[in-house]
Amino acid sequence: MTGPRLAILGDGVEAWLFAALFRQLSRRFGTLTVIPAPPAHASGTIALPPVVAGAHQLLRIAPAALAAFGRPRYGMRIAGAAGAETLIPYGSYGDPDEAGNLADAWIRLRSEDRAPALAGLSANRALMSGGLLGPEPDPRLLRSISAGWEVDADRYRSLLKDAALSRGVLCPAVAPDSVEADILIDARETSAGEPGWHGRRLSIGSASRRWNSPEPFAIAALLSAAARLATLLPRHGAMPLLAREYNRLLAVELAGMDSASAMLVRLAGRDAPSGTLDRYEARYRLAGLLPADPQPWTRDIWLSAFDALGWRPRRYDPNLDRFDGDRSTRRFDAWSAMIAGQRRGSA
Repeated sequence: MTGPRLAILGDGVEAWLFAALFRQLSRRFGTLTVIPAPPAHASGTIALPPVVAGAHQLLRIAPAALAAFGRPRYGMRIAGAAGAETLIPYGSYGDPDEAGNLADAWIRLRSEDRAPALAGLSANRALMSGGLLGPEPDPRLLRSISAGWEVDADRYRSLLKDAALSRGVLCPAVAPDSVEADILIDARETSAGEPGWHGRRLSIGSASRRWNSPEPFAIAALLSAAARLATLLPRHGAMPLLAREYNRLLAVELAGMDSASAMLVRLAGRDAPSGTLDRYEARYRLAGLLPADPQPWTRDIWLSAFDALGWRPRRYDPNLDRFDGDRSTRRFDAWSAMIAGQRRGSA
């Protein structure tokens, strides 16, 4: 097998998820070895964001396999002061396949102070609050739902390890310093190394974005790192050039994750300086514009967070205006009724 030799340090969820996904994406190139390195991997329950569904599909991990030791996770729960809790749902407002985004229509009416409660337009929000889907849910409603998972860490790690080994990932019983590798990938769960590709060492950098917060940025960072490396996997002579491109793309991602982390802290009632988040706020308040970069959150998730903080736009983006106010109101009423009908039908 030609190509560079890669070695991964780590023995937890992050190391084995990276190994399985990267090997699936680049099975024709190089060798991939996992070197279990201390400290021991974390146990307990971990959270997986909706983006992990794409990785599970590639690895042929069926939802039924996860349901054996986990449960769906429909959004984020942020604890605030005096026992208060803020719910930020995943999923979309309205059918994502329908012409004319419901969130854009809501922003228009919000700028005119005529919008209904945003929470009533989210099927994910209803599921977070204990709602259930009926036996034959409307396909439009199903398309609006997006779920992550809460799973047992040990059993999930075992599932990922089996997936990696079945794809040709090696795991010899040797000391880390005895492995010869062209690229050494640090995926230890407590590694404090600077994220990025420097020389022959690549630090995923997900340890600082662990799953003990409302949103598991560690998993999102790991998935994009595997995909990015598979895209840029170089021949030996091209490694410095493509490492710079890897770091450029990583810097964009880290800026988005840092702003989302700051938003979570603000939703918890604490101050969190963030120049990027301040720009997001100004653009939304002045022109009704939401962050367009899908990493780490979708536009609809950002809208939920902005609304939870009470931010109101002064105007809306006319480029996104597809319906007049009265027609938008009717769409909101129909969508809310669909969600409420599902909840009643499941009672």
